[in-house]
Amino acid sequence: MIDEGILNKESRLIALYGANAQTSPFLKVLNTTFKSLGLNDFAIGLNIKPEDLTYMVKGMPKSKVKMALYEPEYQEDAAALMDIKDTCVERSGLCDGALAADEKLHGVCFAPKAFETMLACEGVGIGGKKVLLLGAGALAKALLPLLGVMGAASIDIADSSVEAADAAIKSASSALLTIPTDILWFENGMEIDMASYDIIVNAIDIHAHSGKQIVKPKGENKKTVLIDFVRGESSFDTIAKETGCKKIGGHQWMCALALSVARDWLDTKVDCDDYDKICY
Repeated sequence: MIDEGILNKESRLIALYGANAQTSPFLKVLNTTFKSLGLNDFAIGLNIKPEDLTYMVKGMPKSKVKMALYEPEYQEDAAALMDIKDTCVERSGLCDGALAADEKLHGVCFAPKAFETMLACEGVGIGGKKVLLLGAGALAKALLPLLGVMGAASIDIADSSVEAADAAIKSASSALLTIPTDILWFENGMEIDMASYDIIVNAIDIHAHSGKQIVKPKGENKKTVLIDFVRGESSFDTIAKETGCKKIGGHQWMCALALSVARDWLDTKVDCDDYDKICY
């Protein structure tokens, strides 16, 4: 918890809700980011049991804390509890933050902006690239329109449900009008021809899948960029070592999210120098 002795009357608090929010690596990244930017604002971790989530979320408009972030395990549940949803939350069903105003909860989705920030600061471009998106769940649906807007040459979606992949493509249809798309049936450990893709984004089982193979690389393409969202070691780290590919995500993703929060909620200018400072 934050020592109230270091707060002043201008300090703004952001609550981080999660099963283990008080020990979350994202909590540390948030406060490191705020300090690095010269802010006297703080994030506090609130451990919430699943059965208490609705009560805690709905009670926020009447509490002192008017800004909240949600850990991955609660982002889809939180979406259903919002009174007002931004376009991304409405389309994807993913809500990673909420603002309380006028006794209503305004759900927001930082994922697309954070993804764009991470790519820009890592020097990874989507324009003209062949993309494989693993998964068609909430995170994939949040990112899919952005991949289209950024000018991907083609996008393949692999999911264990063809219907879910088709629904994801339809939900982003306005951003994918001129981009060839295809659906692959996902099977754990499926072979991926590395020469067929420039970017592979893993949005399957983002909470924790260490020990799962996910995909098996076939052939070589050291220029392929692997993007993952798992905090800590994942199967993509193993693939990166085996193939010599660049892998980003995890810590970089949390840094980009924290900068997005500082920019959008705390009215702070951020750039890639800030990203490099907190991330590396």
